[in-house]
Amino acid sequence: MSDQLKTLLRRGLTAHEGNRPQEAEKIYRAALDLSPGNAEVEHLLATLLTGLGRHGEALDLFESCLKSYAANPAVRCNYAIALESTGQIDKAIDQFKQAISYHGDFPTALYHLARLEIPRGHLGQAVDLLGRLLGLKPNHYEGLLLFGQALHDLGQEEAALMSLEHAAEAAGISPELICRVGISLLRLGYPKTAQDLFQRALSIDAKYVPGLRGLGQSLAHQGQYAKAIALLKTARRLTKDTDDIDMVLADITLKCGDLVATIETLEALLKTSPGNATADALLIRAKAKLASIEGTSHAKAAKEWAKHHLPIAAKPEFANSRQADKRLRIGWLSPFFCEHPSYKILAALARHLNRHEIELFLYSATPRPDDVTRSWQVMADGWREVCGQDPMQIADRIRKDKVDILIDPCGAHPTQPIEVFALKAAPVQASLSAITTGIAEMDYLIGHKDVFSGSSVSNKMFSERPQPLAIGPYLPIELDDALPVAPLPAAVGTEIIRFGCIDRLANISNETLNCFARILNKVKNSRIVIQDDVLEDSYGAKVFLDRARQAGIKRDRLDLAGKVKTEDRAALYAQIDIGLAPFPAISLENYFEMLWFGIPFVSLANDRPGSRLGLALLGDIGLGALAAETEKGYVDKCVMLASDLKALASIRENMRERIRGSRAFHPPAVAAEFEEACREMWQNWCRENP
Repeated sequence: MSDQLKTLLRRGLTAHEGNRPQEAEKIYRAALDLSPGNAEVEHLLATLLTGLGRHGEALDLFESCLKSYAANPAVRCNYAIALESTGQIDKAIDQFKQAISYHGDFPTALYHLARLEIPRGHLGQAVDLLGRLLGLKPNHYEGLLLFGQALHDLGQEEAALMSLEHAAEAAGISPELICRVGISLLRLGYPKTAQDLFQRALSIDAKYVPGLRGLGQSLAHQGQYAKAIALLKTARRLTKDTDDIDMVLADITLKCGDLVATIETLEALLKTSPGNATADALLIRAKAKLASIEGTSHAKAAKEWAKHHLPIAAKPEFANSRQADKRLRIGWLSPFFCEHPSYKILAALARHLNRHEIELFLYSATPRPDDVTRSWQVMADGWREVCGQDPMQIADRIRKDKVDILIDPCGAHPTQPIEVFALKAAPVQASLSAITTGIAEMDYLIGHKDVFSGSSVSNKMFSERPQPLAIGPYLPIELDDALPVAPLPAAVGTEIIRFGCIDRLANISNETLNCFARILNKVKNSRIVIQDDVLEDSYGAKVFLDRARQAGIKRDRLDLAGKVKTEDRAALYAQIDIGLAPFPAISLENYFEMLWFGIPFVSLANDRPGSRLGLALLGDIGLGALAAETEKGYVDKCVMLASDLKALASIRENMRERIRGSRAFHPPAVAAEFEEACREMWQNWCRENP
């Protein structure tokens, strides 16, 4: 190499490392003019162009210099990074593997190969690669961070936390690196540990925006909404990039029932960032909780969301046997195979499926497995961990498993990889949502017949075909018979009628509160018990009390309860005479529980999205008359119940017999109904795809 060329390379490297890419490129090209085809210069220029996003030019240079540097692992790795940047993942993986084969355990190759194997579902391989990397470089920050995440996804919680703790130590005094560990802990479900790290980062730089945002988010996860909002608003004043902060704020205000603030925040965010799919999905969910929303408006918004945000893929070919009467392979894809309300109302169905007719595959996108996760695993004929994997990889796995019917059990929730359904992972796809998903590739909505009654179907509120069930598909897990039904409170000398709304504040619309006010005005000596965990926090309580006051409800007519331990819930229900289901949305699991403790509830069943779940539950035990069609009817039914304590006491005393006598609460019957619906959907597909 000539002295002139050496000088050019030194100058080029200085400019490159000094973040002066234009100057570096000019020098490297001058070096190539001086020494055409020089492999070292080609490699340096290719690496620079990769960093500038000019991947096509970079790849040509890499392929040229590899003729001389075939055994150089660093060149192989840089080439692989360029390949990945152009979406050539398989080729990139092959290059990283070649780098290892030429050099043994080359750290850069080990790390990047592990990083690419995780979204492909190869967690075991990734953990092995990262273990080898950390054997060579015990304080490799990126490796420790990724190792902790991979170990956690494998269920090795203690080892995962140790690796993340080591990563936090390796981060030193860098607020950025400390916060990245905090974000990982937050994603994996450890908000208190994450909080400590965000506070550490802020002790180094009190105005570090990601630290303020992360601390606010970790406090919100622990129900400390007032403190969280103050931190997030401080962070917002310090940056122009507010999308992530606004998403956390919107999530908090939604939990606390301030739909107006939630909608305003999200609409403002989407004006500047219209491609934010998560914000758009949260906006649709928030608007679906408005009693003023029309079903057709929701359906249109859901379809537009799917059209603009979900991937478009060619219709796949399926290798599934088209035998109509075969044993069906059914898959459930969910992020909630863990401690979550869905377990209470879906586990009994899964447990009682006839495994001679049905083979159940569960695809778990659960970020933090727990004891309930293990209960789900026992029920599965096939269990697949897919958390963090690329949607295309998940879809390929489902097709490889030859799943006949893929089911969304949680209603197109933003935290699940809903893109899998857009990729048409199975011949038949269905959701258990009570409202449309808007996804063209979702073939069916499976639900109780009363959910699809009224004018909802004729008004085109669903983009899917309704698959009505006579009973189910939801039913509670076995409720504790040892807990007695308490006597009717109003009949034991209190002379006070206590109504009760045990639900999320987000579900209690302003129209619901207006009805509550009218009920209290018409029923003397009456009060309302409101319970939601968010009432534990001063902000959550203030938001609700302000809304209640605007509806005309005086504070002395309200009994507010925050978190209630499982063992104390019977005592909570022992205070309530009559349940009040909000509208248009309800937390279904709470009303199963309310009925079990003898409390009849009044519901409003109209044609708004999701409003008919209460009717379905009441109708199954012969109390469908308690579902009103109008707000006036809702108020009148509550007043009627409160006027006849003898009849109310009789309903309470006989409620468990009603439940035991209902086929809808008999798991084998519900499972059989679900199986029959699945068989019908499969036969339809076989007939339409001979």
